[in-house]
Amino acid sequence: MNPSPRRWIMISFAFSATVINYLDRQTLSVSAPVLRERFHMSNTEYSYVLFAFLLAYTIMNGVSGTLIDRIGTRLGYAACVAWWSTAAVLHALARGALSLGFFRFLLGMGEAGNWPAGVKVVAEWFPERERALASG
Repeated sequence: MNPSPRRWIMISFAFSATVINYLDRQTLSVSAPVLRERFHMSNTEYSYVLFAFLLAYTIMNGVSGTLIDRIGTRLGYAACVAWWSTAAVLHALARGALSLGFFRFLLGMGEAGNWPAGVKVVAEWFPERERALASG
C-alpha cells in the first residue's frame, strides 16, 4: 500500500464525525432537567427515552457494519451521517416522551454506523504500520 497524503483528510472527516457523534449522545443528559419538566416525564419515562437510543444503537451496530461492507465506506458513512443528522433535527418536533423516545431510537440507528465506518476508513486509507496512530 502506497499511502496517499489524502489519508489525513479522510481521517479528519472520520474524527469530526466521531466528535459530533459523541456530542449528540451527551445532549440529552445535559438537557434532562429541562426536558423532564417540559414533557412532564417521570424518571421511569425518561429512562425509556434513554433506553430507546441504546436499543437501536445495539441492534444497528452489527447491521451497519454489514451494510457499510456491502455498499462501501463512502456511501455507507455518508448515509449514517445523513440519517443521524436528520434524526437529530427531528428532535425539535418532539411533543412528549413517546415522540422523543422515537427520535432517540432513530438517532441510535444512525449513530451506530459511525464506529464501523471509521474503522473501515482507517483500514482503507492507512498502511498497517500506521493504523494504531490513525485510530488513536
